[in-house]
This record gives sequence, structure tokens and C-alpha cells, in this order.
Amino acid sequence: MSYTYRAYGLTILVPFACPALTPADSGCVAPGVDVVVREGLVPLRLHAPQTSEASWDAAPGLFLLRGGRRAGRFLVEADAVTFERNSGCEDAILARHFTDQVLVALLRHRGLLVLHANAVEVSGGVIVIGGESGAGKSTTLAALRDRGGRMLSDDVTALRPGGASGSMEVLPGVAQTHLAEDAAQGLGYTVDPAQLQPWRRMKAAIPTHEGMAWRPGQLRALYVLRLSGGDDVVVTQVNGGDKFRALQECVYGPMFAEDHPALFPLMSTVVNTVPFFWLERPAGRWSIGEVGDAILGSVPELVP
Repeated sequence: MSYTYRAYGLTILVPFACPALTPADSGCVAPGVDVVVREGLVPLRLHAPQTSEASWDAAPGLFLLRGGRRAGRFLVEADAVTFERNSGCEDAILARHFTDQVLVALLRHRGLLVLHANAVEVSGGVIVIGGESGAGKSTTLAALRDRGGRMLSDDVTALRPGGASGSMEVLPGVAQTHLAEDAAQGLGYTVDPAQLQPWRRMKAAIPTHEGMAWRPGQLRALYVLRLSGGDDVVVTQVNGGDKFRALQECVYGPMFAEDHPALFPLMSTVVNTVPFFWLERPAGRWSIGEVGDAILGSVPELVP
């Protein structure tokens, strides 16, 4: 049995269910299938990886994921994805690895600018929210959704050139956000224990289908969140070469020299056309309302 899903502008045919992805018949369909995931033989390791960790190898145009005994191995080559099940494979864990890691490599290989960031659309355009893990990206996204914003992506944000010259647009991703349990409760969500994900530091997976933007939106501003020891929320505009460094901090995964010719023009467009801000928030107290006010107030065109 095969399943057809839609994410990041792609129609993807997968031979196992991926509950976090949106079925292609849910009102966001494009004709044709862009990516077919096939079962086949996958090596244990890449022959000559440029970088590796315990669970993956990567080289220009290649990504190999070792998902563990209860999943299998995936090989991503340009537009082709091959997977091989391990003997103790469980489809639910196979699907999680595909959604969380394989999909990111697929987006990178298709020439998109992929950021470790969240994205929300308000009436003035799309806000992208970057920052290290634990900085509050998903909590900020959820708070802006509560103010009427529509989510485009959580954790993985993909950008491509827009229709207008010099513009960049943000693609709608996976209709799910991940919140720490205390943050979810602080925002008024009821968390079912089944939603807690140990592999994400016990964050809760919150479905967001009703609050999704299903069409790409134009990028309007980028914020990089930081925790501070102070008591105030502080927004500082980023200028000059610091903008490029801030964007590099947000790029998802390793960048190879071979990637630069394709990615540098995209990064340059973002840096040259979009305002950047550092946003420091107190580590010692709940400040998400002030963070939302600061984001929507720092660029006049952004309104909830």
C-alpha cells in the first residue's frame, strides 16, 4: 500500500503511513508526484562521507541515515529516496525518521534554503523565528498563532525564490508543532501523555492542521531568539556582515563547499531584502506575551 502526502511544496509517495504529514487530498494538492520513496538495498555507510555522526553520513548530494533496530536505513540521492527495513522495524518509527530527518535532506538536495527555524504568517508577511534548541522558537510560534497568525512550519523551514524579483517565499511544511509540556500548558493546551516524544526531550506533538497556511508566503522578517540572564525582552536590529552570520547560524545541517554556488544567491537575497533581529528573552521567567508584542511591534507592517 502507498500513501501520498504534501509537504514543502512537494507531493511525496511513501510505502508506509506518516501520520504527521498531510494527505495530498486535503485541499493542498498539486498535480503529479515529485518524490517516490522506494524499498531496496541501502549500504551500512557511505563510501566516502565528508561528515558523519553515529546515526548518519553525509556528502554532497548524498545522505545516509541509520535509524536503528526498530526502523531501518535511508539513502537520499537528489530526488531519489531508498529505504531498507531492519528486522525489528516498526512503521511508526520508520515514519518518524522520514519526517524528522530524511525530509530535511531531501529539501536540501532540491536546492532549497533549509533553516532550523519556525515560520508563521501574519497579515504583513511571514516571520521566521530561529535560535538554538530551547530558545523558545516553538513557544513563540504557538503564541503568534494564538494571536491570529497561521503556521507554515515548525523546526524545519524551507525557503525558495519568490515570484517577485528579489523576494523569498516560505513553503508550508508539516502540520505539527512541538512544545515543552509546561509551555503547552502555559498556552492553554491540554497535553495527552501519548503526545509526549522522548526523542524530543519529552516535547508534546500538537497537531496544527486548523491553523496552517497552505500556500507559500513572502518572507518579511527573521528573528533569532536568545536566552538572557536579564529580566527584559530586548530586540536589536542586525546589520551588515552580522546578518550573514546570523543566517548561517540558522542553516539546517552541514554546508559543503559544493553547496555554496546554489545556496549563496538564496542567502544573499535573504540578507539583502529582509530585516534581521536578535531577540533576547529572560531565561528565568515566562515572557512569551512580551516576545509576541516585541516581534509584532518591531516591524510596522507586521500585525496580528
